[in-house]
Amino acid sequence: MKLIKCVYTLLVSFILLGCSNDDNTPQALSKSDIQGDWFLVELNANEPTDLNNDGISNTNLRLETDCFSTMAINFENDTFTFTYPKLDFIGENNNEISCTDTLNTGSYGLENGILTATTTIDNSTTTERVSVQLDNDLLKFTITRAQVNEYLDLGSSDNENADLETLEFIFEK
Repeated sequence: MKLIKCVYTLLVSFILLGCSNDDNTPQALSKSDIQGDWFLVELNANEPTDLNNDGISNTNLRLETDCFSTMAINFENDTFTFTYPKLDFIGENNNEISCTDTLNTGSYGLENGILTATTTIDNSTTTERVSVQLDNDLLKFTITRAQVNEYLDLGSSDNENADLETLEFIFEK
């Protein structure tokens, strides 16, 4: 359940995390390859999750709530804007999801498939590197268990998402 309460933090943090790539050879990308608007088409967890409490679990979290339908990144020149949902859990037993779009901005660079992003969140400026993969018009990256654990408290044995190993983000141009 803690995954549900912290998903928005993870979404904000994706640019701030180092990610792995299934292909060990980084793809030589340039800024012109990624410039433009990118929209989230899949957010895949390694374990099925039931965010909307309908009794049906999915690995693609986009199928669990339409909160992710407006999630997007725009890269232009040396800056980016990132629209992501802030999720709030309401109702009896926090079983309903309310979401509000949030905008984050910053600067970026791209070299050999590594996106370097500088952003300010909660009055703290951070620069991080993210390995990205471009497959046709799909921009992909995966967050590993160690990176997820940095932002989510998954150490508790009573946490239903303690087996979460990866989250894969897939954006389409």
